[in-house]
Amino acid sequence: MKKLVSTLTISALAVSAFAQGTISLINNSTTVVQQWASAADHTLSSVAANGGKVQFFAAPDGTAFKALGTYATTGVAQGFALDYKTVATWMAANPGWNAYQIADIKPVAGRFNGNTATVTPLAAGGKIEYVLAGWTGTSATLDAAIVANAMIGQSALYTGVATGDPTTTPIPGTPTSLTATFTGMSLAPQATVPEPSTFALAGLGAAAMLILRRRK
Repeated sequence: MKKLVSTLTISALAVSAFAQGTISLINNSTTVVQQWASAADHTLSSVAANGGKVQFFAAPDGTAFKALGTYATTGVAQGFALDYKTVATWMAANPGWNAYQIADIKPVAGRFNGNTATVTPLAAGGKIEYVLAGWTGTSATLDAAIVANAMIGQSALYTGVATGDPTTTPIPGTPTSLTATFTGMSLAPQATVPEPSTFALAGLGAAAMLILRRRK
């Protein structure tokens, strides 16, 4: 009986070890990572070599997803407005999603060529959905970049993406390259909404200006 239990346990571990798919983290010259010139100037240019990083996030295809934030291109606060301030809180809001490799933007501006990401748990060579988050500067993690007030951004959500099957023999299947699906992304200053007191002060200032003009 003990031998049977041991055999079943080993078999289960073997199956779980193969329950994964592989992705090659690489983009090309037409799908670069760009950044705004400033909050007021949305002109895009490629992030300089060694001037930023991207991180890969993935889940089995069909998993519900909530974005890291949204881009605001008009109004008082322009930039990337974060809905989550840490990777942990973002992932907690997205059950089934996991954070994977971070890749440097180098050696060419706007381009990254990182290691292979192994997505688990997933049927061998199964389909996934994924996003990339990116930031400017030298911060080693997204959390640190947020604290450092770096430019932040998130790619579109890509779904139905097949992965490489590491269980094929005698040679594991080739990891699926992001170049087949990734369409580029932009990074923007972190948008901050002024405190209500700031609006109140602005209103008082405007009222004072009107009073002064009437007196003149």
